[in-house]
Amino acid sequence: MRSRNRLPLLLLGALVGLSALAGCATNPVTGKRELVLISEAQEIAMGEEAAPEFEKEFGGKVPDADLQQYVQSVGMRMAEVSDRPMPYTYTLVGSDVPNAFALPGGSIFITAGLMSQMTNERQLAAVLGHETGHVAARHSVQQMQKQMGAQLLVEIASRATGAETAGTAADVAKIVSTVALMKYSRDDEYQADELGVKYAAKAGYNPWGMVELLTLLDAMQEAEPSRFQEMFQTHPLSSKRIERARLMLLQDPAYEGRYSPAAADPNAQRFEQMRQVLIKTLKK
Repeated sequence: MRSRNRLPLLLLGALVGLSALAGCATNPVTGKRELVLISEAQEIAMGEEAAPEFEKEFGGKVPDADLQQYVQSVGMRMAEVSDRPMPYTYTLVGSDVPNAFALPGGSIFITAGLMSQMTNERQLAAVLGHETGHVAARHSVQQMQKQMGAQLLVEIASRATGAETAGTAADVAKIVSTVALMKYSRDDEYQADELGVKYAAKAGYNPWGMVELLTLLDAMQEAEPSRFQEMFQTHPLSSKRIERARLMLLQDPAYEGRYSPAAADPNAQRFEQMRQVLIKTLKK
């Protein structure tokens, strides 16, 4: 009996010790308590270590200051209404493969291949709001905890905030970048969609941009499945996601009757100007 009970007691002791070390924190989106194995400072440091390598892997920054400032300005409108204040950055990278990513700590990327497929600014706000939602709800951190395990995660986080060698920094960047490319759960995607709608509306956008975006991506996926394969590996899309977003706007008292899917986007012309600059830049 003693030997049988010893392992559970040891595990319980380890978990208690780990909780004391890392601490439970309130999720700023759900208000629920959850185990967080790394501090916010460590999360930010890990993302900052990974961002340059991640950026390079996806074609580097699009070399146009006006485009970068434009994407950053739309993104910062999402950041300002986020449930979780973080040092958010929004970067347009040159990959022609449609996708968008969020690293731990708030580094958010959208590819030229995705932005060039959109038709208005509220769709851009929707995708940047969605990625901001992943950071706000700590989806990346929870994903790292599941994929890496407690011991490795704490070790990598400690490296990111400690004295580093070039090799150590590269190891942190590689691991964080790999986790960032893993598939989000269905529930994480639903929640990020809801947060994207919420942030877009609070920032002054028509949140029907989320339904437009998901519908556009769904149509493009059917037309060119191989082109969108990478995006839907990390961000699974289904007709249910589109329907959930649509019903949220039709039935949630926060949005019901306040926004019309037929309303023109007042920023569509500005977006189209930027999109044309992007297309010309990529042809150089």
